[in-house]
Amino acid sequence: MPINTSFIQLTREPLLHFVVIAALLIGGERWINADRYADTDYSILVDDKVLSQYLQQQAKTFRSEQAKRALAGMNDDQYQKLVDDYVRGEVLYREAVKLGLDRDDPIIRRRLIQKMDYLSQGFYDQVEKITEADLIDFFNRRREDYREPASATFTHIFISSQVGSFENNRLDALALLDMANKSKVPFENAGRYGDRFLYNRNYVNRDSQEITSHFGKKFEQQLFELEAVNPNSNEHWQGPLRSDYGWHLVLLTKLSDSNVPALSEISGIVLGDAQREQQAEVKRQEIDKLREKYRLDLRARSN
Repeated sequence: MPINTSFIQLTREPLLHFVVIAALLIGGERWINADRYADTDYSILVDDKVLSQYLQQQAKTFRSEQAKRALAGMNDDQYQKLVDDYVRGEVLYREAVKLGLDRDDPIIRRRLIQKMDYLSQGFYDQVEKITEADLIDFFNRRREDYREPASATFTHIFISSQVGSFENNRLDALALLDMANKSKVPFENAGRYGDRFLYNRNYVNRDSQEITSHFGKKFEQQLFELEAVNPNSNEHWQGPLRSDYGWHLVLLTKLSDSNVPALSEISGIVLGDAQREQQAEVKRQEIDKLREKYRLDLRARSN
């Protein structure tokens, strides 16, 4: 017997409108079980598979086996409540669709798309386990994605260009360089000399991108052309190097070239990336299968 739609005045009650939205989201389950709705609009099939998938939707983080175990562990009252909740949502969904509430509503459309995209993650169970050979192949194809930028460890004495002429600032920097080397100013005492710098005084294992953002590209290029020195040597201060802000004397103690780490050093990161790529491909293939059921009626663009 058909359900009388008069019992839900959906278009008149704003509060119930949100219930309808929730019901439409729950209705995404129909996509996975499309073959189960071939009877009539008034036949609701409920079995353990349907309820297991419903539990996964509600929990959001459930895996298939977890949902099955949770369902098996329910007593009769809990099982009946789950059935009632599912049927209630299914009824609301079907009646809302009949009333056209799923059409011409951008909010509902966006939420349904998001829900369907989430439900498509159910195909991840079809992903095969990544072997060591697969991981090596993935890493070789994507090795540049894991390249680490060049880095440096240094401290600096800053001579600002805000006061005085360019040439005088450079001469001041050269005089300070001579003093720093003769006095063997150590790494930790650099802050006692020169002007206050906008950013940091000491840079430890900082990459080239950060150095460029703090000093400018010209300084970064000059810095990485230097050689790291023994901080206890007689002439361990180098420069002056010019930045966007003035002149710098640098004590460079470590320099590392850009490199790609060995797979053994980053295997966990690479495995996670490989799994996500594999899952995305399975998901894309399944959505493409759904798309094949639809005919595209593409009209000519108007000028």
